Amino acid sequence: MKRILIAMIVLMAFGCEGMNRAESVRKMNEGLDAYKRGLNVDAIDALKEASRLDPTYSEPAYFLGQIYHVKMKELDNAERFYREAQERDKDNPQIAYRLGTVLGERGKWPEAESMQSEATRLDEKFAKAWFRKGLAQERQEKYVEAVESYGKSIRANARMKMEKSDPGGAAYHALGKLYVRYKQFDKAVAVYQNGILNNDQETSPNRPVQLFSGRGVAQIELGKFQESASSFEKALSIDSGHTTSIFNLAVANMAMKKTGEAIKGFERFKSRADRSEDEARIVAAQGFIQQIKAAEEKAKQK
Repeated sequence: MKRILIAMIVLMAFGCEGMNRAESVRKMNEGLDAYKRGLNVDAIDALKEASRLDPTYSEPAYFLGQIYHVKMKELDNAERFYREAQERDKDNPQIAYRLGTVLGERGKWPEAESMQSEATRLDEKFAKAWFRKGLAQERQEKYVEAVESYGKSIRANARMKMEKSDPGGAAYHALGKLYVRYKQFDKAVAVYQNGILNNDQETSPNRPVQLFSGRGVAQIELGKFQESASSFEKALSIDSGHTTSIFNLAVANMAMKKTGEAIKGFERFKSRADRSEDEARIVAAQGFIQQIKAAEEKAKQK
Protein backbone atom coordinates (compact mmCIF):
# COMPACT_ATOMS: atom_id res chain seq x y z
CA MET A 1 0.00 0.00 0.00
CA LYS A 2 2.82 2.42 0.87
CA ARG A 3 4.52 1.81 -2.47
CA ILE A 4 1.26 2.42 -4.33
CA LEU A 5 0.73 5.68 -2.43
CA ILE A 6 4.24 6.88 -3.30
CA ALA A 7 3.66 6.02 -6.94
CA MET A 8 0.39 7.95 -6.94
CA ILE A 9 2.07 11.01 -5.45
CA VAL A 10 4.78 10.88 -8.13
CA LEU A 11 2.19 10.55 -10.87
CA MET A 12 0.16 13.44 -9.47
CA ALA A 13 3.26 15.64 -9.28
CA PHE A 14 4.22 14.72 -12.85
CA GLY A 15 0.70 15.45 -14.05
CA CYS A 16 0.68 18.83 -12.34
CA GLU A 17 4.07 19.71 -13.82
CA GLY A 18 2.87 18.66 -17.25
CA MET A 19 -0.22 20.83 -16.93
CA ASN A 20 1.92 23.78 -15.87
CA ARG A 21 4.13 23.35 -18.93
CA ALA A 22 1.15 23.03 -21.24
CA GLU A 23 -0.43 26.19 -19.79
CA SER A 24 2.90 27.99 -19.98
CA VAL A 25 3.36 27.02 -23.64
CA ARG A 26 -0.19 28.14 -24.43
CA LYS A 27 0.37 31.51 -22.75
CA MET A 28 3.78 31.90 -24.39
CA ASN A 29 2.30 31.32 -27.85
CA GLU A 30 -0.37 33.89 -27.04
CA GLY A 31 2.38 36.35 -26.18
CA LEU A 32 4.38 35.63 -29.32
CA ASP A 33 1.26 36.09 -31.44
CA ALA A 34 0.65 39.47 -29.79
CA TYR A 35 4.27 40.43 -30.48
CA LYS A 36 3.90 39.57 -34.17
CA ARG A 37 0.86 41.87 -34.28
CA GLY A 38 2.87 44.70 -32.75
CA LEU A 39 1.14 44.53 -29.35
CA ASN A 40 4.29 44.71 -27.25
CA VAL A 41 2.60 45.38 -23.89
CA ASP A 42 0.20 42.46 -24.35
CA ALA A 43 3.09 40.26 -25.47
CA ILE A 44 5.13 41.11 -22.39
CA ASP A 45 2.20 40.49 -20.03
CA ALA A 46 1.47 37.11 -21.58
CA LEU A 47 5.11 36.03 -21.54
CA LYS A 48 5.50 37.06 -17.90
CA GLU A 49 2.46 34.97 -17.04
CA ALA A 50 3.88 32.04 -19.04
CA SER A 51 7.13 32.36 -17.10
CA ARG A 52 5.24 32.40 -13.79
CA LEU A 53 3.14 29.36 -14.67
CA ASP A 54 6.22 27.15 -15.12
CA PRO A 55 9.32 28.40 -13.26
CA THR A 56 11.41 25.65 -14.87
CA TYR A 57 10.65 26.68 -18.47
CA SER A 58 13.32 28.93 -19.99
CA GLU A 59 11.68 29.99 -23.26
CA PRO A 60 9.19 32.60 -21.96
CA ALA A 61 11.98 34.39 -20.07
CA TYR A 62 14.27 34.10 -23.12
CA PHE A 63 11.66 35.68 -25.42
CA LEU A 64 11.07 38.44 -22.85
CA GLY A 65 14.80 39.10 -22.92
CA GLN A 66 14.71 39.35 -26.71
CA ILE A 67 11.77 41.78 -26.75
CA TYR A 68 13.37 44.05 -24.17
CA HIS A 69 16.75 43.76 -25.91
CA VAL A 70 15.95 44.05 -29.60
CA LYS A 71 12.60 45.82 -29.68
CA MET A 72 12.42 47.95 -26.53
CA LYS A 73 16.16 48.65 -26.09
CA GLU A 74 15.70 48.29 -22.32
CA LEU A 75 18.99 46.63 -21.50
CA ASP A 76 18.40 46.33 -17.75
CA ASN A 77 15.18 44.36 -18.28
CA ALA A 78 16.79 42.35 -21.09
CA GLU A 79 19.62 41.35 -18.75
CA ARG A 80 17.13 40.43 -16.01
CA PHE A 81 15.12 38.05 -18.17
CA TYR A 82 18.12 36.56 -19.99
CA ARG A 83 19.59 35.79 -16.56
CA GLU A 84 16.32 34.17 -15.55
CA ALA A 85 16.33 32.05 -18.71
CA GLN A 86 19.97 31.12 -18.20
CA GLU A 87 19.27 30.00 -14.62
CA ARG A 88 16.53 27.72 -15.95
CA ASP A 89 18.60 26.26 -18.79
CA LYS A 90 22.31 26.44 -18.02
CA ASP A 91 23.21 24.14 -20.92
CA ASN A 92 21.80 26.39 -23.65
CA PRO A 93 24.63 28.21 -25.48
CA GLN A 94 22.24 30.61 -27.26
CA ILE A 95 20.91 31.96 -23.96
CA ALA A 96 24.44 32.39 -22.61
CA TYR A 97 25.38 34.21 -25.82
CA ARG A 98 22.42 36.59 -25.63
CA LEU A 99 23.09 37.37 -21.98
CA GLY A 100 26.76 37.98 -22.77
CA THR A 101 25.77 40.31 -25.61
CA VAL A 102 23.60 42.46 -23.34
CA LEU A 103 26.29 42.52 -20.65
CA GLY A 104 28.73 43.82 -23.26
CA GLU A 105 26.29 46.48 -24.44
CA ARG A 106 25.97 47.58 -20.82
CA GLY A 107 29.75 47.86 -20.51
CA LYS A 108 30.06 44.93 -18.12
CA TRP A 109 33.02 43.55 -20.02
CA PRO A 110 34.41 40.96 -17.54
CA GLU A 111 30.93 39.45 -17.09
CA ALA A 112 30.34 39.58 -20.84
CA GLU A 113 33.60 37.71 -21.47
CA SER A 114 32.68 35.12 -18.85
CA MET A 115 29.26 34.48 -20.36
CA GLN A 116 30.62 34.23 -23.92
CA SER A 117 33.22 31.79 -22.57
CA GLU A 118 30.32 29.73 -21.27
CA ALA A 119 28.61 29.87 -24.67
CA THR A 120 31.76 28.67 -26.45
CA ARG A 121 32.29 25.96 -23.82
CA LEU A 122 28.83 24.65 -24.58
CA ASP A 123 29.33 25.02 -28.33
CA GLU A 124 32.95 25.32 -29.48
CA LYS A 125 31.83 26.14 -33.04
CA PHE A 126 29.77 29.16 -31.93
CA ALA A 127 31.41 31.79 -34.16
CA LYS A 128 29.34 34.75 -32.94
CA ALA A 129 30.15 33.97 -29.32
CA TRP A 130 33.88 33.75 -30.08
CA PHE A 131 33.66 37.12 -31.83
CA ARG A 132 31.85 38.82 -28.94
CA LYS A 133 34.25 37.23 -26.49
CA GLY A 134 37.05 38.86 -28.47
CA LEU A 135 35.28 42.23 -28.28
CA ALA A 136 34.97 41.92 -24.50
CA GLN A 137 38.64 40.98 -24.20
CA GLU A 138 39.71 43.88 -26.40
CA ARG A 139 37.73 46.33 -24.26
CA GLN A 140 39.67 45.04 -21.27
CA GLU A 141 42.97 45.49 -23.16
CA LYS A 142 43.49 41.72 -23.26
CA TYR A 143 44.74 41.97 -26.81
CA VAL A 144 46.55 38.63 -27.12
CA GLU A 145 43.44 36.81 -25.92
CA ALA A 146 41.27 38.86 -28.30
CA VAL A 147 43.43 37.85 -31.27
CA GLU A 148 42.92 34.20 -30.32
CA SER A 149 39.15 34.61 -29.95
CA TYR A 150 38.76 36.42 -33.28
CA GLY A 151 40.82 33.68 -34.93
CA LYS A 152 38.58 30.99 -33.43
CA SER A 153 35.52 32.86 -34.67
CA ILE A 154 36.93 32.88 -38.20
CA ARG A 155 37.85 29.21 -38.05
CA ALA A 156 34.39 28.32 -36.75
CA ASN A 157 32.65 30.20 -39.58
CA ALA A 158 34.61 32.20 -42.14
CA ARG A 159 31.37 33.62 -43.57
CA MET A 160 29.72 34.56 -40.29
CA LYS A 161 27.00 37.22 -40.41
CA MET A 162 25.93 38.83 -37.15
CA GLU A 163 22.45 39.53 -38.55
CA LYS A 164 20.60 39.33 -41.86
CA SER A 165 21.72 42.78 -43.02
CA ASP A 166 25.36 42.18 -42.04
CA PRO A 167 27.66 41.95 -45.09
CA GLY A 168 30.00 39.67 -43.12
CA GLY A 169 33.64 39.92 -42.15
CA ALA A 170 33.23 41.39 -38.64
CA ALA A 171 35.81 39.08 -37.06
CA TYR A 172 38.29 39.70 -39.90
CA HIS A 173 37.90 43.45 -39.49
CA ALA A 174 38.37 43.30 -35.72
CA LEU A 175 41.46 41.10 -36.09
CA GLY A 176 42.87 43.27 -38.89
CA LYS A 177 42.47 46.42 -36.78
CA LEU A 178 44.34 44.79 -33.90
CA TYR A 179 47.25 43.88 -36.21
CA VAL A 180 47.33 47.49 -37.50
CA ARG A 181 47.33 48.72 -33.90
CA TYR A 182 50.43 46.66 -33.20
CA LYS A 183 52.06 47.62 -36.50
CA GLN A 184 51.88 44.11 -37.95
CA PHE A 185 50.74 45.51 -41.26
CA ASP A 186 51.58 42.50 -43.45
CA LYS A 187 49.44 40.29 -41.20
CA ALA A 188 46.65 42.86 -41.33
CA VAL A 189 46.67 42.90 -45.14
CA ALA A 190 46.58 39.09 -45.22
CA VAL A 191 43.65 38.97 -42.77
CA TYR A 192 41.66 41.55 -44.73
CA GLN A 193 42.40 39.83 -48.02
CA ASN A 194 41.24 36.49 -46.62
CA GLY A 195 38.11 38.17 -45.29
CA ILE A 196 37.35 39.65 -48.71
CA LEU A 197 37.81 36.30 -50.42
CA ASN A 198 35.41 34.63 -47.99
CA ASN A 199 32.77 37.33 -47.69
CA ASP A 200 32.62 39.52 -50.78
CA GLN A 201 29.98 38.46 -53.29
CA GLU A 202 29.69 40.83 -56.22
CA THR A 203 26.07 39.85 -56.80
CA SER A 204 25.12 40.79 -53.23
CA PRO A 205 23.61 44.26 -52.62
CA ASN A 206 25.28 44.31 -49.19
CA ARG A 207 29.06 43.97 -49.38
CA PRO A 208 31.81 44.31 -46.73
CA VAL A 209 33.03 47.88 -47.26
CA GLN A 210 35.04 47.81 -44.02
CA LEU A 211 37.26 44.98 -45.30
CA PHE A 212 38.38 46.93 -48.39
CA SER A 213 38.81 50.09 -46.32
CA GLY A 214 40.77 48.25 -43.62
CA ARG A 215 43.02 46.63 -46.21
CA GLY A 216 43.71 50.06 -47.66
CA VAL A 217 44.75 51.44 -44.27
CA ALA A 218 47.26 48.61 -43.77
CA GLN A 219 48.60 49.12 -47.31
CA ILE A 220 49.14 52.84 -46.65
CA GLU A 221 51.18 51.93 -43.58
CA LEU A 222 53.31 49.66 -45.76
CA GLY A 223 53.88 52.50 -48.25
CA LYS A 224 51.89 50.67 -50.95
CA PHE A 225 50.01 53.78 -51.96
CA GLN A 226 48.71 52.67 -55.36
CA GLU A 227 47.41 49.41 -53.89
CA SER A 228 45.82 51.29 -51.01
CA ALA A 229 44.17 53.72 -53.45
CA SER A 230 42.69 50.74 -55.29
CA SER A 231 41.33 49.36 -52.02
CA PHE A 232 39.67 52.65 -51.12
CA GLU A 233 38.28 53.04 -54.63
CA LYS A 234 36.78 49.56 -54.32
CA ALA A 235 35.21 50.51 -50.99
CA LEU A 236 33.76 53.67 -52.55
CA SER A 237 32.37 51.73 -55.50
CA ILE A 238 30.30 49.84 -52.92
CA ASP A 239 29.44 52.85 -50.75
CA SER A 240 30.19 56.24 -52.31
CA GLY A 241 29.50 57.97 -48.99
CA HIS A 242 32.01 55.99 -46.92
CA THR A 243 33.81 58.98 -45.41
CA THR A 244 36.76 57.01 -44.01
CA SER A 245 37.60 55.76 -47.50
CA ILE A 246 37.12 59.24 -49.00
CA PHE A 247 39.61 60.70 -46.53
CA ASN A 248 42.16 57.88 -46.85
CA LEU A 249 42.00 57.85 -50.66
CA ALA A 250 42.91 61.54 -50.54
CA VAL A 251 45.83 60.69 -48.22
CA ALA A 252 47.03 58.01 -50.66
CA ASN A 253 46.77 60.43 -53.61
CA MET A 254 48.68 63.06 -51.64
CA ALA A 255 51.45 60.53 -50.97
CA MET A 256 51.60 59.77 -54.72
CA LYS A 257 51.89 63.53 -55.52
CA LYS A 258 48.46 63.52 -57.16
CA THR A 259 47.75 66.87 -55.57
CA GLY A 260 44.70 67.84 -57.60
CA GLU A 261 42.92 64.56 -56.80
CA ALA A 262 44.03 64.81 -53.17
CA ILE A 263 42.54 68.31 -52.75
CA LYS A 264 39.27 67.23 -54.37
CA GLY A 265 39.17 64.24 -52.04
CA PHE A 266 39.77 66.27 -48.90
CA GLU A 267 37.15 68.83 -49.96
CA ARG A 268 34.69 66.02 -50.64
CA PHE A 269 35.42 64.56 -47.23
CA LYS A 270 34.84 67.91 -45.51
CA SER A 271 31.48 68.32 -47.25
CA ARG A 272 30.29 64.87 -46.17
CA ALA A 273 31.82 64.29 -42.74
CA ASP A 274 29.78 64.68 -39.58
CA ARG A 275 31.45 67.46 -37.61
CA SER A 276 30.08 66.17 -34.29
CA GLU A 277 31.80 62.81 -34.82
CA ASP A 278 34.79 63.55 -37.05
CA GLU A 279 36.11 66.93 -36.00
CA ALA A 280 39.77 65.81 -35.86
CA ARG A 281 39.83 64.51 -39.44
CA ILE A 282 38.00 67.58 -40.73
CA VAL A 283 40.74 69.74 -39.21
CA ALA A 284 43.38 67.39 -40.65
CA ALA A 285 41.81 67.55 -44.12
CA GLN A 286 41.88 71.35 -44.06
CA GLY A 287 45.50 71.26 -42.92
CA PHE A 288 46.47 68.93 -45.77
CA ILE A 289 44.75 71.20 -48.31
CA GLN A 290 46.68 74.20 -47.02
CA GLN A 291 49.91 72.17 -47.01
CA ILE A 292 49.46 71.13 -50.64
CA LYS A 293 48.57 74.64 -51.78
CA ALA A 294 51.52 76.13 -49.89
CA ALA A 295 53.89 73.64 -51.53
CA GLU A 296 52.45 74.42 -54.97
CA GLU A 297 52.82 78.18 -54.39
CA LYS A 298 56.38 77.71 -53.25
CA ALA A 299 57.18 75.68 -56.36
CA LYS A 300 55.81 78.48 -58.58
CA GLN A 301 58.10 81.04 -56.97
CA LYS A 302 61.26 79.09 -57.78
